[in-house]
Parts: sequence; C-alpha cells; structure tokens
Amino acid sequence: MNTRLLLAGCCLSFALPAALVADEVFVTRGANGPVFSDRPQPGARPVTLPPLNVIEPVPIGRPPSPASATPGDAAGKGEEAAASYRRLAITFPEDGGAVVANTALFEVRLAVEPRLQLGEGHAFVVAINGRPVEQRFTASEFMIPPEFWGDTLPPANQFHQLDAAIIDHAGRVLLRARPVTFQLRHASIAPRQWQRPQPPIEVKPPRPPAGSQRPRPPAGLQPSSPLPAPLVHPGVPSPLPSARPLANTPEPPPPAVVHPGLPPPMPQPGWPSR
Repeated sequence: MNTRLLLAGCCLSFALPAALVADEVFVTRGANGPVFSDRPQPGARPVTLPPLNVIEPVPIGRPPSPASATPGDAAGKGEEAAASYRRLAITFPEDGGAVVANTALFEVRLAVEPRLQLGEGHAFVVAINGRPVEQRFTASEFMIPPEFWGDTLPPANQFHQLDAAIIDHAGRVLLRARPVTFQLRHASIAPRQWQRPQPPIEVKPPRPPAGSQRPRPPAGLQPSSPLPAPLVHPGVPSPLPSARPLANTPEPPPPAVVHPGLPPPMPQPGWPSR
C-alpha cells in the first residue's frame, strides 16, 4: 500500500505544475484501488508527499583541444619507434635467385626483429623496380596483388629489384631492408613428339672362331670310353644280355652256346678263366 502511494505521489508531482506541487493531495478508495486527486472528495483523506529531488544541470562546455604536436615531437617519436626495430630483411625472393611465376604473382617473405608493432599502426610496404605497391601489409608473408601489374605482364626471364620498409601510421619510414635482385621466369612444357616403336633386337650367341677346339668339360665330367662290342662266332646266336651286377659283387657271364663240332668262342675281357 505504501509503495502504491509513493508511486502515485511521484506521478502526480511530475504531472502538476510547480505552483501546484505545494497543494494538498487527497486519496479516496475506488472500485479498482486508491484514487488520487487535488480536490477533496467525500471520504477522502489528505496525503503528505515528500519533497522533490531537484538536480541542477551540469554545464557542458567544449572539450579542451589537444595541443598540436610540433614537427620536433613527431620526429622524436619516429626516431624512437625506428630504434625499437633491430633487423628487417627480405628472405624470399633470394638475392640473385629466380622465381617461377607465369602470372607475375609471387610471394614475399620478410624477417623482422622484434615483431611488428600493430598496435602502433606500423605496417610493411614494398616496391618493385622503384614503383611502390599501393598496399600496406601487416603479415610478414604476403603475395604481390594482381592489381600491381594491371593488364600488361612483365616480360619473362628479366631481373627485377624488390625493396621493403616499415612505416608508421603517418607513412613515415622507420626502417628499410637491403634490396634484392631476382629473376622472374616463366615455366613452359615442351610438346611430346611421337616416335615409332623400334623392333626388338635379336641377340645371337657368338660363334667360335675358325680352327678353335671345342671346349672341354670340367674335371670330373669326362665322358667315359665306349665298351668294346662282344665277339660272336659266325653262325652262333648272340649271347643273352646279363642282368646288371650288384654293387661290389661280380657275377659270371652266362655260358656261351657252342655248336657241336665247332671250337669254343674266344674269352671276353672281364670273364673268369676256366
């Protein structure tokens, strides 16, 4: 209830003019809750409102303009920023090297110590043959944009000079790198010529020269001499072939068939004597 009275009093205090703020406010009980009015009604009771909080406006003036930096101060800041870098070098392309790029778009790599101070607005700039590339680079590895060459590409197998530097937000050069000279080459693929397949080469074994002797087999592979043919008497049938003798067991040959009235056959070599 107190909260509602306070809110209602605040609303009335803002709505009424300043001359009526000091008048009394009356509250009556309605069907939907309390009803506030500046006129007394039957059954109404006065409400005492707290004094209003008035805050005097703060005068707003123009902000103080910063003191303009003198050329000496700017030069001093540039020298201080330049002294913070110890080294700047072009690592690619190499000095005296070559770059293969048919579209003349190649990569540039820089080495800087310490790292580039991006918070101070520092950036890299490069120039080719004395012509600056109209772009600031914040990375140490970047590509030369195609807009630099335009519609006319440089001729192939020509030498170019690349320069690099570090600049600040105002475009002042803080440190320069030693320029490098490189050759820009174009890669080409020669057409492959069709060649007729050659027939296979037949390799023949060499013939021995005339009058040369046949090669002898190695030792241990000498051909054995043929055995002498058995002697058979005319009119007498040939002896039956004997079975192969067992190892280390000589076996006598079968008895020869002798015709009556004829002399016995001559003994053969290796036959046992009777």
